[in-house]
Amino acid sequence: MNIKAYIFVFSFISIAINAFSQQFIEVKSIRQSTRDYSEFGANYFEDGIVYCSNKRDDIIISRQGSENQSFYNVYFIPPSKISKKQNTEFLDASINKLYNDGPLTSNGSVLVFARNYEKNKGAKDKTNTVGLFVSNKINNTWSEPIPFPYNDEKYSLSYPSINKEGNTLYFSSDMAGGFGEYDIYVSFFKDEKWSAPQNIGKSINTSSKEISPFIFQDNRLYFSSNNDSLNKFDVFYSDFIDNNWQTPFRLADPINSKDNDFAFICDSTTENGYFTSDRKGSDDIFKFFSTLPAFETCDSMLEKNYCFHFAEGKTVDLDTIPVIYEWDFGDSTKEKTFEADHCFPGPGSYNVSLNMIDTITGDIYKMIASYLLSVDDPIGPYIVCAEKAKVNSAIEFDASQTNMSENKIDQYVWLFSDDKKFVGQKIIRSFEKPGVYRINLGVTFDKDESGTYQKKCVFKDIVVE
Repeated sequence: MNIKAYIFVFSFISIAINAFSQQFIEVKSIRQSTRDYSEFGANYFEDGIVYCSNKRDDIIISRQGSENQSFYNVYFIPPSKISKKQNTEFLDASINKLYNDGPLTSNGSVLVFARNYEKNKGAKDKTNTVGLFVSNKINNTWSEPIPFPYNDEKYSLSYPSINKEGNTLYFSSDMAGGFGEYDIYVSFFKDEKWSAPQNIGKSINTSSKEISPFIFQDNRLYFSSNNDSLNKFDVFYSDFIDNNWQTPFRLADPINSKDNDFAFICDSTTENGYFTSDRKGSDDIFKFFSTLPAFETCDSMLEKNYCFHFAEGKTVDLDTIPVIYEWDFGDSTKEKTFEADHCFPGPGSYNVSLNMIDTITGDIYKMIASYLLSVDDPIGPYIVCAEKAKVNSAIEFDASQTNMSENKIDQYVWLFSDDKKFVGQKIIRSFEKPGVYRINLGVTFDKDESGTYQKKCVFKDIVVE
């Protein structure tokens, strides 16, 4: 990855452009990625995907910079072509101009993209900076883009990310007053105008470069930084809590690698999305997706119950014989009463009988009732864990008592309400904050006639103090 080609989003035209544990995530380069050109900066747009590429679009005519590298344009992949290797489309003529264009972000009604400024011929500094441009959708047509009011040829603004409401814009810039070479800033649309950019702070910005912000549901920011990985970019995220951005977390493999990984986006599940990486040499766009099965519904877990109430409907009147009633539960326990409550030690078959006992001889005078009682575990996944736990204390979650009858279990999947996911019959984890957490345990088992694994899911809650 050539940082000058992206961060400075092409701010140096004269220089050649050379180029969540995620144990349930698989990554693959999209079919539109090429070996000889660079593709980067995918984003969601009108049910499809937009991205930037410097590929040649005409055998004879190709716009190029001073190093014979084609300029970058924004391309659109319609939904029907995302999984197919077909030619993509130029976006809009008002967006793809003479110089480099992109990346791009849109909420459906507002569109923001980066574009190089062209220096005046007489300018001493031939370095081309980058600015943001804004277009609005009016009568189903995108308006002519206008410059973001805080563009300045002295610095670059790039990698825009707009929220769903279209009133909050994040971007990366090397403007003066930051913490490092490139910082992430935010601007708010109020009273029909964009506010002056604010640095989002040193919780995220470092003395190095922070780029490609992606705002997720207004309270989580994904971005890339080269502050912690030998000058290579990795993807991080930070949550906005109590009006502050929290300490960022680095995404695990396979999203991040030993190479540059940036321009991360994801859908509402956070388990599907796209990012850019130069792990194969040139910059390519990779899609990532969860390999975990989806559990659409989870039922409240049935607790094991080995306790029963016993009462016989008829009595025997024997005035002349001294007798008492006695229950024999078939588990080596007896109780002298006509009605009884009894808990068995576990599942199994028990010969239960109600007898009349001669109090003089101690022998059975008469058997009133007798039957074989089958005590069974509930069918389905079963969670064994503490009912309460302490913050930051290790807690074991055990699914070994799951009973799927004669079905062969393929996989145990743990899904927690704080978005943590695990696989395995037994797992150990802790919770960082107090609260009530829902535990979903899903299992996949014997395949049906179509070859698809069957699924069953239950839930229970745990209190963390």
